[in-house]
Amino acid sequence: MKRIVMLLSVVALMVVMLAMSVAPAFAAWEANGCRTGGSLYGVVVPGTFEASKDRNGDGYVCYISNDTPQGFARTHYYDNRLLF
Repeated sequence: MKRIVMLLSVVALMVVMLAMSVAPAFAAWEANGCRTGGSLYGVVVPGTFEASKDRNGDGYVCYISNDTPQGFARTHYYDNRLLF
């Protein structure tokens, strides 16, 4: 019985690890350097929350805004890809 429980827990852990590594492969990136549905935003004020998301230091971040069931807009900021 202990072996079966151990085997099931190892298999469950492997499934979770596989799902975590495969998910970023499905994120599509647009020509502006943002994921599909995201918009490019120029960071003009250093030290703001948006500027803290600019990891590559190019002065731009991407954002996506989703509506919550309560009717509020929830905005998520993330760094854009550098375009060469």
